[in-house]
Amino acid sequence: MEKTWAIAVSCYLLALSAPGAKAQEKPAPSAIEFFETRVRPVLAEHCFSCHGPKKQKAGLRLDSAGHFFKGSEFGPIVVKGKADQSLFIKVIRQLGDTKMPPKGKLSERAIADLTAWVNMGAPWPKDGSQTVADENWKTHWAFQPVRKLELPVVKDSSWPATSLDRFILASLEKKGIQPNPQADRRTLLRRATYDLIGLPPSAEEITAFEADSSPDAFAKVVDRLLASPHYGERWGRHWLDIARYADTKGYVFTEERRYPFAYTYRDYVIRAFNQDLPYDQFIVQQLAADRLHAQGKADQRSLAAMGYLTLGRRFLNNIHDIIDDRIDVVSRGFLALTVTCARCHDHKYDPIPTRDYYSLYGVFASSVEPKDLPVLGPPQRTPAYLAFEKKLHELEQDVARFRETNKNELAKGNRKFRDELVALQKKVDVWQATSPSAPPRAMVLVDGKPMTPHVLIRGNPSSPGPTVPRQFLSALSKAPPQPFKEGSGRLELARAIASKDNPLTARVLVNRLWLHHFGVALVNTPSDFGLRSEPPAHPELLDYLAWRFMEDGWSIKKMHRLIMLSRVYQQSSGDNPQGARIDPENRLRWKFQRQRLDFEALRDSLLAVSGELDRKAGGAAVDILDAPFSGRRTVYGFIDRQNLPGLFRTFDFASPDTTSPQRYQTTVPQQALFLLNSPFILEQTRRLLNRPEVKGQTTTEAKIQALHRLVYGRAADSEEVRLGERFITAAESPGRNGLTAWERYGQVLLLANEFVFVD
Repeated sequence: MEKTWAIAVSCYLLALSAPGAKAQEKPAPSAIEFFETRVRPVLAEHCFSCHGPKKQKAGLRLDSAGHFFKGSEFGPIVVKGKADQSLFIKVIRQLGDTKMPPKGKLSERAIADLTAWVNMGAPWPKDGSQTVADENWKTHWAFQPVRKLELPVVKDSSWPATSLDRFILASLEKKGIQPNPQADRRTLLRRATYDLIGLPPSAEEITAFEADSSPDAFAKVVDRLLASPHYGERWGRHWLDIARYADTKGYVFTEERRYPFAYTYRDYVIRAFNQDLPYDQFIVQQLAADRLHAQGKADQRSLAAMGYLTLGRRFLNNIHDIIDDRIDVVSRGFLALTVTCARCHDHKYDPIPTRDYYSLYGVFASSVEPKDLPVLGPPQRTPAYLAFEKKLHELEQDVARFRETNKNELAKGNRKFRDELVALQKKVDVWQATSPSAPPRAMVLVDGKPMTPHVLIRGNPSSPGPTVPRQFLSALSKAPPQPFKEGSGRLELARAIASKDNPLTARVLVNRLWLHHFGVALVNTPSDFGLRSEPPAHPELLDYLAWRFMEDGWSIKKMHRLIMLSRVYQQSSGDNPQGARIDPENRLRWKFQRQRLDFEALRDSLLAVSGELDRKAGGAAVDILDAPFSGRRTVYGFIDRQNLPGLFRTFDFASPDTTSPQRYQTTVPQQALFLLNSPFILEQTRRLLNRPEVKGQTTTEAKIQALHRLVYGRAADSEEVRLGERFITAAESPGRNGLTAWERYGQVLLLANEFVFVD
């Protein structure tokens, strides 16, 4: 599913649940983004010449909301929310006597976008008369320098455990809300373990923590989890959502669909988190590791970091869309700015003129992907590798011979010979993609010949406008930005983003960390800090965390520790009538938010309790969906961008088509059906029952206790034992799917809220 269509569908569903006309007064940010990126450019390119400010055929003008919804001299052309009843949609589909545009039908993608837009209520932001200057963007909170703040004074000085607690408590005291008490030890350990490594704690770990009476008991737990190799697997996956990671290219037809070495980027990210690579270095390596390596400032393995830029969709190899995707993942991923909205016109809200977009366009247009990707370290010359190398050489020789033998026909553009050459080259690519002996390579960019970009009028490559220098965003530059001088400018761009003087970078990252710890971010739009974003729930806290993050050497692990050792993180998730009445959305953090396991944590937990979890780290992606089911962690599963499996979508996996700031949570029947009927679930249930801890028990009560210890990390109470015994007695004969009573009981334990939710 394409990025734009995903936005359209989500906006449409929101529109269906909205209260109608009132929702149209202020369109959602995602709806406005869809209009600006997918609707306005189509209208500008195909409609304004006949229905714009200079000419209005049939009295119809389409360049502003007022004129558009007024319609033509024959009446309105749109029924909001009802594309099938809208004359506008009928005309662009060319279903009647009037067919627009007259020179040829719009692409199916454009028609689908316009149809989705009308169905979502045709949201249209304020007309173009509203300018960046009118918004007075310089006073916007996100563009203010990050500064050190004094810790607030609180009445209850005994409650704060870390500095950030003072900011939370000061806000709660102002509203007269009492924070929740501390969670019990089992809950706290389960929360921390899932947070940091995405796996459940064992019963032994829970027992040890409950027995540790030392004042730094929880701090020792946090340090142990941060040192675990599984930490990088958990938090690396969060970053892969932002990096729109996938193992395939999307829609391509004449070449190998798979990225043979996508996994090297995934493994780099996991390693970077485990090593606590300073975030500023993490940024620079992902944008310009090739430049650092050339200067002797980075090792060979860091070249894999550049998959951040190169692992996106291929858009049928349209270079303009590929560059647009790279600008998007950089600007939204690191800066939380929607720079790509300025591809066709100045940004309607944020201080991003089209000139700035094409300045960045020039940076990436001056960078190329080399034909021969660098090998990440010398390969071990094993028999398997030598066999791989021999066959690869043979395939490459076939390509070279064909090219030499038929060079005249190829020079003439003979399609038959060109297709044969493509087929031979594809064999080379397939062999590299599928052979387990292929040495790992880095998917890098390198500097090509620096080019001076032109502004493309309305984003049209056939309409070049004035030239612009390659440089950083003007709004984030203290003085007029200086043109980049080092090659393409990627290294200078990376350093500008990773600078302490940049007001956005640290704020964006700590907001993402807060989101994954608490389930709700301080800023509700983690990848959009522009003028349309909501203000932070705790603006002073956000600034303090950003300042502290940079002062601590951009260390992500130190920020984890600061957050997790706080009172606010260790609160219980129980109800507080006073807090619920004053702050029903819990924006002030008077309690911990109960959270449901995401797809990766759910699947990995099932493998962990069944004893089937394979803790091997790294390597090529594996199939995790088909029997015999792999025990590898979900982060190592193969992700097909073009055909994302239904199971991934069912459990709200991030779309790999575009950078994903956060995952949406849905509750749909397919989730329950999978958990009840999936062969994977049934297999894990049977393996759980066959674990020695369970199988070796001779009484019903002992088996129930063993199952509770494995699944929940605790003993079953007397009521649970009684209910379990009744369940087993009542379900002795094989039932649904031929399951035994114990298999059904084990499945019930795995589907219970206590297993699926974290308090």
